[in-house]
Amino acid sequence: MTTDTDSLDFTNRLLSRHRDSASPLLTWYGDPGERVELSGHVFDNWVSKSANLLAEEFDAGPGTRVLIDLPAHWKSLALGFAVWSTGAELVTTAPDAGSPLHQIADRDGTAGTFDLVVTGDPATATEAFPAAEVMAVGLESLALSFPGGVPSGCMDYVAEVRGFGDYYLADPVPGDAPALTSGDDQADLDYAGLFALPPAHGTALLGPVTDLATTLRAAVSQWRGDSPLVLLGPGATATPRILDDERVSHRL
Repeated sequence: MTTDTDSLDFTNRLLSRHRDSASPLLTWYGDPGERVELSGHVFDNWVSKSANLLAEEFDAGPGTRVLIDLPAHWKSLALGFAVWSTGAELVTTAPDAGSPLHQIADRDGTAGTFDLVVTGDPATATEAFPAAEVMAVGLESLALSFPGGVPSGCMDYVAEVRGFGDYYLADPVPGDAPALTSGDDQADLDYAGLFALPPAHGTALLGPVTDLATTLRAAVSQWRGDSPLVLLGPGATATPRILDDERVSHRL
């Protein structure tokens, strides 16, 4: 029995092509020696668990605005695709902002316009966005909870996400619904525009130190072309060994 992918929501339509794959879809390099490889199956599982968390705990869905204040990382990519699974709007912080949370809160009176703030700095988020719910995300790959604990009223993503379902049943999302609003010079994208980005072919390497919006757009293009993405974090460098081991065909 085959799946009619045209009837699926945008995110599910893309990830369903990789759901049963054991081949690398996303590979993350962090500090020297840190490497995390996610197959299509594993990445889809993280997206599904995260989407269930967002929907069940924060009522995420069409009309919800989610600010993700995180750098490009395998966890922030999983969360980004989880936001799109629910049909919510994902807003990213400007890549060059010195104090991005307060900058966004002060800009055009937008402090009350976010329903959820996903951040590695929950204390600042609760101060900058008193009307929003806050979820803390620790980026340490093996951590089982947020380092140092989270402020009262905030959720610890790492401690909670594993308890949610392995499959997310998404409703269709209108193509003209806002999908990605970023603080860079790229045009904001609705769902139809985001998931119509040109497919890329061949393993691509991105980074180090790339903003989240750019990384999310690159991931959509790579995976539309059935091609892996290698992401370098702040402590990683594109050594000849990495380029060879990951069979990188081009850098972004």
